[in-house]
Amino acid sequence: MGTLNKYIFKQVFAATVMTVAIFVFVLVVGNVMKEVMGELAAGRMSVGFFLYIVALLIPGVIPYALPMGMLTGILLVFGRMSASSEVTAMKACGRSIYSMASPVFFLAICASVFSVGINFYYAPLADYTYKSALKNLIRNNPLQFIHPGSFIRDFPGYVIYADSSDGKELNSFKIWELDEKGRVRVSIQAKKGVLSYDDDTDEIRLTLSDGTAERSKESDPEDLKSVLPAARFDEAVIKLPLNDIIGNRDTAKRKLSLMTFGELLEARETWHPRPAGKTTPELAYRDKIEVQLQIQKNFAMAFSIFSMVLLAVPLGIKVSRTETFANLALALALAMTYYMATVLISWLEKYPHLRPDILIWIPNIAFQCFGALLMWRASKN
Repeated sequence: MGTLNKYIFKQVFAATVMTVAIFVFVLVVGNVMKEVMGELAAGRMSVGFFLYIVALLIPGVIPYALPMGMLTGILLVFGRMSASSEVTAMKACGRSIYSMASPVFFLAICASVFSVGINFYYAPLADYTYKSALKNLIRNNPLQFIHPGSFIRDFPGYVIYADSSDGKELNSFKIWELDEKGRVRVSIQAKKGVLSYDDDTDEIRLTLSDGTAERSKESDPEDLKSVLPAARFDEAVIKLPLNDIIGNRDTAKRKLSLMTFGELLEARETWHPRPAGKTTPELAYRDKIEVQLQIQKNFAMAFSIFSMVLLAVPLGIKVSRTETFANLALALALAMTYYMATVLISWLEKYPHLRPDILIWIPNIAFQCFGALLMWRASKN
């Protein structure tokens, strides 16, 4: 009995490690392509810093990769065992489905506990460190955002262009301020522009020399004939808030997803994402539910591993295929169903009276009930 349990445990563990590594790689590559590949290609960061950023992305994708990896690994192992009649032979020897699945359930419980630690500490800490590293990279060298000969649209509400650069100076500088509809409201041209970082206000200061500024009429900004007369200036300063493009550095205003378990518990009474004095009792209750939703979501995501494992064992036996792609497709379909349900429930955070912090457990309960039913039916066959 012990030898057989060890055999199943080793098979599932090896398959899980392989599939989790694959999913981590895919998710990290997706985040890298979206977040930092452009920065590396543009020469804004070194290769060493790029690898450091990639390492920080790994803890954040583990909560998603671990359930999918375990689900896929179990489908692969039990599907192969069923296809090669190993399951039938074990049943003939008096082994039940429950005894065959016991080492898998033990692995799932260990993985769920591990995922709790990742979700509540390592993932938010790594994600916050990742965002802070990008902020510090920009603050140390704000000029890296401006590439001569290219239109820069990184700052919301502005388009920036410079013909060339000389050290920290930009030559033939142009900047357009846009309205809410993306229309040009103010157009500024200057012979030179100098960028600097103001640590007190967390802003990039753009000092322009020897230029002109034109303003469009608010009634019709697109009518070129309605442009007001140009105003000349010897020097002008434009402030570009850095938090518009990379977020606020104040830890008290961090997103809930970047908070550890202790910070979330404290935030239940103190977290209000709006200016001081504008929080009503109703809004305070909604804020509290949002914090509780984040806490329960982290727990639910961790224990989704056990839910998917409970479903994967009977499905792996029933599918009875050794084809990797068939099992992978089934695992992805189940995982996407779970994540879509979680996302839909998360959208209810603006309706605290529906208690989304409790409803977030519905996908887990549904998967576990369906899995228990399949396990019972498999044990009878």
